[in-house]
Amino acid sequence: MNSFRRYANLIMHKTIPELFFQQAVLHPHKICLSYKQHDAYSSLSFGEVAEKVKQVASGLWHIGIRKGDKLAILCENRPEWAIADLAALAIGAIVVPVHTTLSPKIVQHILNHSEAKVLIVSTGDLLHKVQLVQNELPFLRHIISLQACETPVLAWQDVVAKGARDRFELPSLDPEEVCTIMYTSGTTGFPKGVELSHRNLLSNVEAIRKAVPVRPNDVFLSFLPLSHVLERVGGYYVPLLSGATIVYAEGTKQLSVNLKEVNPTILISVPRIFEKFHDAIWDKVNASSKAKKKLFVWALKQRRGTLLFLVADRLVFKKIRAGLGGKLRLTISGGASLNKKLARFFMKIGVVILEGYGLTETSPVIALNRERDLRFGTVGKTLQDVEVSISPDKEILVRGPNVTRGYFKDPEATREAFDSDKWFHTGDLGFLDEHGFLTVIGRRKEMIVTAGGKNVSLETIENELNGDRFIAQSMVLGNNRKFLSALIVPDWQEVKLFLKRQNIPITTPEHLITTPELLVVFQARIDTINEHLSQFERIIKFHLLVDEFSQEKDELTPTLKLRRHVIEKRYHKEIEILYTDTASLWSLLYRRFFPNP
Repeated sequence: MNSFRRYANLIMHKTIPELFFQQAVLHPHKICLSYKQHDAYSSLSFGEVAEKVKQVASGLWHIGIRKGDKLAILCENRPEWAIADLAALAIGAIVVPVHTTLSPKIVQHILNHSEAKVLIVSTGDLLHKVQLVQNELPFLRHIISLQACETPVLAWQDVVAKGARDRFELPSLDPEEVCTIMYTSGTTGFPKGVELSHRNLLSNVEAIRKAVPVRPNDVFLSFLPLSHVLERVGGYYVPLLSGATIVYAEGTKQLSVNLKEVNPTILISVPRIFEKFHDAIWDKVNASSKAKKKLFVWALKQRRGTLLFLVADRLVFKKIRAGLGGKLRLTISGGASLNKKLARFFMKIGVVILEGYGLTETSPVIALNRERDLRFGTVGKTLQDVEVSISPDKEILVRGPNVTRGYFKDPEATREAFDSDKWFHTGDLGFLDEHGFLTVIGRRKEMIVTAGGKNVSLETIENELNGDRFIAQSMVLGNNRKFLSALIVPDWQEVKLFLKRQNIPITTPEHLITTPELLVVFQARIDTINEHLSQFERIIKFHLLVDEFSQEKDELTPTLKLRRHVIEKRYHKEIEILYTDTASLWSLLYRRFFPNP
């Protein structure tokens, strides 16, 4: 048995707080958590975090929280999230993360379904969201607020002060017991509560570390929500239990600034963020002089390992990487399919993106590309001790120590998820190649059947559309219809730059989406994309939208996946017009206006 397996077997008998306290003993003065406060970064060492965890754990015990009780966290990424999580786990409580972007109705469902006795909330706005439904929360006994407020809730500092008076002793905990209930993103209907144990999560932590070695001197920039399992495991438990440093970003909008301030070595992200980085790079190139643009295009054509590539890297790519902090050793992409053209682009400029795949039910990672063993367009090879099988109808099946035991208070859904051989049915379709690389085709529920009987993967086509620099977002339609259509959100910055170059008057997006000139431009872009698709996969009609799909409007999950039923309901009239018998205006006008931009 190799050293990794011996170590992995050893930690399977441990719990998350036990392993954290071990790190605190090994690295008491090393920076553990860092955050921006009043325009400057403050830090907590491993020793300081451990002390605060003990204080909060004792404080929670003082207010009546016991082993098996549910503690919910409704909070953006910040040190208190991790401290509350570790403190609750340390006393045997079960942590229930709640996405900050959820509507009061769904927050109410999660708190009631999980039977949460305590809720930790960060801001007045989030507290208000809870107060709107507070009378409908019979299980909730305490709300602990991180922000000072006048309402009758417990103050975080008071809980810490109560705990500081006692000496904390870590109780005996069973690694096999459920330590968290994580609610799925809920692309359709109410989310289900996935039960995960210490062993589930730690098996994945160690398998990830085996696939992607993490060093104590690594710096992680955390911006994906900690309430999502990808960030919680990959961007929190992995660095925490590796002795690395976690720095909390101010938010997605400030990410580009925080990257340059923090200089992280590892970033966990989703494809949409890489798309934005890609577009921002090209926007800067296109706005530069002709000579600089020509140099950039030349640099992209150079083959890695050659002398000319080294010149290109020094003159061009090094400057681009500086805009991303300059020290990124690697990035990991999950949550949705990554366009392989995007992965190749970033590899060319010296930023390695390792695409992976997983689900909440698998803690989460099933497969992951390795730094020295990757294949674009795939999600890599399965992690150690994780088994993958492909069913006759192409569904991805999984077994392993990372797989949930089931859904909280939902035995029927649990029975449906597992077969007689204990394989978990992911609901995703895919295949394994001869080298063991896994390719995910798409979600079974996002596979549609056209009126002609053809099976179509919506996500695959949307990935192609979103790879176009004029398209920010898209949603493909066509279930039981004669043809496919799409709702398209233009990248308005790119569109306006193009209109300016063509001397076309720039008006508001509301007016532009109906102008023949712009409709013809998008028809040309979509026709180019259609050339790479099968006949039945081609987009026949489209409708341009003014506003991006957003979490605030409940159109996206926390990992930026489409909530299709919400979007379809919101744009019901526009969709019906696409499927009337009237030919689209932009199709008729296509050859009469501008060539491909």
